[in-house]
Amino acid sequence: MQQFRSIAVAFIAVAATSLSLAGCSSDDGSGKKTADTPTAGTAVRVTADATAAEPSDAGRGSAHLTYSGGDSGEFTIKSVGCTVVEGKLTAITAPDVNDAKASTPPAFTAGITSDGAMATLVTPGKKTYVHIAASGITSRKTGGTWIATVAGMKLGPTDGAGDSITVDGTITCGKVAGS
Repeated sequence: MQQFRSIAVAFIAVAATSLSLAGCSSDDGSGKKTADTPTAGTAVRVTADATAAEPSDAGRGSAHLTYSGGDSGEFTIKSVGCTVVEGKLTAITAPDVNDAKASTPPAFTAGITSDGAMATLVTPGKKTYVHIAASGITSRKTGGTWIATVAGMKLGPTDGAGDSITVDGTITCGKVAGS
């Protein structure tokens, strides 16, 4: 029962994060507000082991994540939506919920609080991992772009079978809601 409750809470948080990003608008510099125009300067894509950054697709953001343990692999997602509240990154959705071109899986979402991140990762093989208060995610704003680093984040399988995974990588926000 405890595991079911944990999974239910995680999915509710992911749904809330998705809804918070779905109706967001941003400014494309023309003075018109649209729901599909990314904000925040030029986004960059940084991989966990890269020493230099490269531009991402038209400011859509990107996420490059690796995972090991009960399952292992890596993937890159080429659109990321984020929410900022009172100058702090509070939610990440990759791929961005408004990206009609994005396929899932893979996917990564996180609702970030001072107590940790309620995080979910879906592998390309459709295996889902979750933690309701995971540590291992930090963020910073660099030149108008929000970048989150995932280091040693432990997530458990939602089906109760298999071992947990450890997630590492870098996420660059494309569309950003809030301030």
